[in-house]
Amino acid sequence: MGIIEMWKTHGAKAALVGEYDWKFLCTLRFPFCKKEKTEYQPPPFYAHDETLSLSVSAMIGLQHALTMSTNIITPALLIFNVVMSYFPEIYDPSLGEEQAANRERALDVAQYLVSASLICSGFGTMMQVSTIRIPFTKYQLGTGILSTMGTANQYNAIFPVILFDIMSRGYDIEEAWGKLLGTIMLCVWLEAYISLIPYRILKRIFPPYVLGVTVMLIGVQLTGAGIRFWGGGVGCSRAPSDSNPCLGNGEVQLGYGSGPYVGLGFSVFLIFLFVEIFGSPFLRNTMVIWGLLGGYAIAALASYEGDRFVTGDRMRNSDVFTFLWVETFPIGIHAPAIIPMLFAFIVTAMETFGDVTATEHASRLRPSGEDHSKRIQGGLLGDAIATFFAALGTTPPNTTLSQNNGIVALTRCASTSAGYACGFWLLVFGVIAKIGAWILSIPDCVLGGALTFLFANIIVSGIKLIGFHRIDRRTHYIVAASLALGVGTALVPAFSSPGIGAGAERPNQWWPYDPDMSEALNSFRVGVMIAVNTPYFIGSITAIILNLIIPVDLIDDAELEIEEQWNVEEEEPLSTSKEEDPTLTEKDKVEEQFKDDSEETDV
Repeated sequence: MGIIEMWKTHGAKAALVGEYDWKFLCTLRFPFCKKEKTEYQPPPFYAHDETLSLSVSAMIGLQHALTMSTNIITPALLIFNVVMSYFPEIYDPSLGEEQAANRERALDVAQYLVSASLICSGFGTMMQVSTIRIPFTKYQLGTGILSTMGTANQYNAIFPVILFDIMSRGYDIEEAWGKLLGTIMLCVWLEAYISLIPYRILKRIFPPYVLGVTVMLIGVQLTGAGIRFWGGGVGCSRAPSDSNPCLGNGEVQLGYGSGPYVGLGFSVFLIFLFVEIFGSPFLRNTMVIWGLLGGYAIAALASYEGDRFVTGDRMRNSDVFTFLWVETFPIGIHAPAIIPMLFAFIVTAMETFGDVTATEHASRLRPSGEDHSKRIQGGLLGDAIATFFAALGTTPPNTTLSQNNGIVALTRCASTSAGYACGFWLLVFGVIAKIGAWILSIPDCVLGGALTFLFANIIVSGIKLIGFHRIDRRTHYIVAASLALGVGTALVPAFSSPGIGAGAERPNQWWPYDPDMSEALNSFRVGVMIAVNTPYFIGSITAIILNLIIPVDLIDDAELEIEEQWNVEEEEPLSTSKEEDPTLTEKDKVEEQFKDDSEETDV
């Protein structure tokens, strides 16, 4: 039933206002008060195919949009900051007016990409929550459940390195971005092909612990980037000193790790803690955005020796509205990026596989059977199509976002009406250019406090996925071997650093550059080295290969049978157990149990 039908059947009030328990959603909690707890009946559960009123859809959709916003804005900010740190001779404003102008131009492009990413995520979300049947086939586009789409953060690990390789060949950052977009549009069709593979094969290749290893390694690498921001910025973190000040914190320019930077970032963490303890479901669902707003407010009020952490120049100079293609880039293809990009889309497919399944759990839908297979297929194809059009819209790839499943569970609303409303809010956020300008004016240290927490949540999600599967000896070995290579590469990147740019002729590479190499072979070499130097690539490919070649040991099955037998025995009452004396008080029962335990220990 749509809104119009609801209006005709139940009246205007039902269609516009509805009957949602707003008290449940907006009531703060005070856990340390001694007031007696009262029984509270949560609101009813709204199924994925249930129509919501406009006001309920708008409010639930706003929660999803606010939760996603930090995730969506991060790639453009992180990628451009890292790339600028690679080329201080081009972007360090202390070297002259030309470098200062280059930096401002790069930040203008990043601001546009933030807005464009929000817009593309809005369109992608609307498509993904739909069920669009493909004529004359058994396939569909979209999941038909509340699967929200946003800019993917797993590409943050490889895009700066690819852009560095392109710019090392003489291109500027806008030309390099155009080549990156063209390569995305070429490689994304691998994910579309994966969507056509039968579900039973995908399940065999990508069991939960393989997905968990991938997600966990993505979080490990990105958390390091968050800490770089928290300490003051990416560029100054490479060589911390007073002579290398951090430039992304308004007028305050201190060395990396300075006290004011760390303190402002920590204020975001304290706001997170306060919201988690006292916040209503609405506030806790949107915790990250409130942490950013609170940290920004504190930074705006603070100063250091008369210098401000927040300036309003970018807000004043920004246009009011924007849209896609306000900035354009010359499309091209960068051959060395094809190999790491193809595997990145395999990883995206793996993540989407897990995200759609998790959304089904939160939506109280059975994660098996024909409908489940169709949702997986539609979600993977939706990912590919959304990414292709995102690249046409000049932004990084899109993918499903798993953190929104917590909102589905807490609000007890899985209706796709909220998904359409979420897409609408994201479009509004993106079209208003002042929002993008505000995001660019957030001090790096404040942004770093939020990003570190956000990326650490990805690690926890990976750990949960690993825990979905029984950890027997085989699984233990696969996870350990994969994390050994993945985490090791994240901690010591020099172990397999790619030989590109000025470092192409270093003699200590595992595949050194040879001047007699053909251009094609050198492109292949660079692509392989970028891939192997990416933690989630080396860890994921290791997990996939080991999962396929290591047989299931019979001893594992025997151990499983024994454990099941133990569980059955624990549920059965023991014939030799003592009968409980009804005259005993609770204190006597505890003392008797303690006495029995002591006797068993002595024996």
